[in-house]
Amino acid sequence: MKSLVYKMLVVAGVFAPAAQAYSLFDAAPAVGVPESYAIRYNAYMNVGVDDNVNSSPRDEKSGGFVRLGVGASYADYESVTKLSYRARVGAQLYDKDAHGTQDRSFTDILINGSFTHSMDRGRQYSCSLGLTYTPEVDYSDSFSRDRSYGERLNWYINNTYSHAIDERWAASLSLAYSGDVSFENDYDDRQYLTVGAGLNYKASERTTYGLSTRYRYDFREVGLESESVYLNGTVSYALSPVSSLFLSAGTQYKIVDGTGDVYPDISFSYNRELAEGMSVRAYLTYSNENSMSSLVSRVDDYRSVETLRAGVRLNYVYTPRVSFSCGAVMTKSDYSDSVKGTKGYERTFWSVNAGMAYKLTNSTSLNFDYAYYTGDTYADDDYQRNVVSAGLNYTF
Repeated sequence: MKSLVYKMLVVAGVFAPAAQAYSLFDAAPAVGVPESYAIRYNAYMNVGVDDNVNSSPRDEKSGGFVRLGVGASYADYESVTKLSYRARVGAQLYDKDAHGTQDRSFTDILINGSFTHSMDRGRQYSCSLGLTYTPEVDYSDSFSRDRSYGERLNWYINNTYSHAIDERWAASLSLAYSGDVSFENDYDDRQYLTVGAGLNYKASERTTYGLSTRYRYDFREVGLESESVYLNGTVSYALSPVSSLFLSAGTQYKIVDGTGDVYPDISFSYNRELAEGMSVRAYLTYSNENSMSSLVSRVDDYRSVETLRAGVRLNYVYTPRVSFSCGAVMTKSDYSDSVKGTKGYERTFWSVNAGMAYKLTNSTSLNFDYAYYTGDTYADDDYQRNVVSAGLNYTF
């Protein structure tokens, strides 16, 4: 059994460098055997208080909210064609204007899924896709505060074709497209097109080394578009049946307005089952992005935004009925090369959250959640935000 788990960990991580996982937490191979289950439906409702609905240091408003909706999920990992999906349709209603808009009601839609088909001669095709239309961006990957105003449509689709050359060598090709659009204001809508290739060598049952390259084009509604070429060496390692890590280190050649520069590109992800019922996931990335530059015209044309991202999550199943979770994410961006005379400007964003779920019956559970946000604004002011909520979830 241990040998089987090691193999699953290594195979899961072989093609991660070229595919570029959508969530930064998902770069390392998954720990353990994924669970298959028939389709599940659920209905949920949360009520809470947000003490800074505008995420602003100057226009702080405290407001209550209700979030409700229905969802469905499905997973089949036991057949040749593996399929999983999750969907949610709902709304979030505030008792006053929220997120810097004049609206009090927001649509809340999420759809994501994955598809993997194994063919003969060691060939495999994988596709993952997602779409969200929400009042709040997903802070688990620490998007900047200024991307959260109003409803946004975010989407991604990742395609990977892999081919096992022999028992140790494998090659892969990938194509990814993602983007986000604001429907409230013109806040720098963006699309990202990425093409990649990878070559991997399975050194042992636990360890896979790789070399990957990719090209990315960033389309921007506001500001300068950019091109980046990456070359990275990678390692995916199953430390044990209950832990895994992934490391990628290399260079990024970024071209903006005809000018190119070389920057480091590093990412690290780690998954571990600490004890029975307790697991931790973490990531650290450093690259040059077009992040946190969409609100004020004087920063729209930054050529360089060297960005450090870090995140950690801890989950603990205390009893079959009680579970806890907590986490933190951080983004620090250095605008080191501005075309508008503000060289050296930096911004930092933090998010901390904690939650508890209590299972009343096999189909009904209560949840309690707390989140704290803080960060810099363009006027060098810090803002703080606390969100407390409680809810009920019914699965059928």
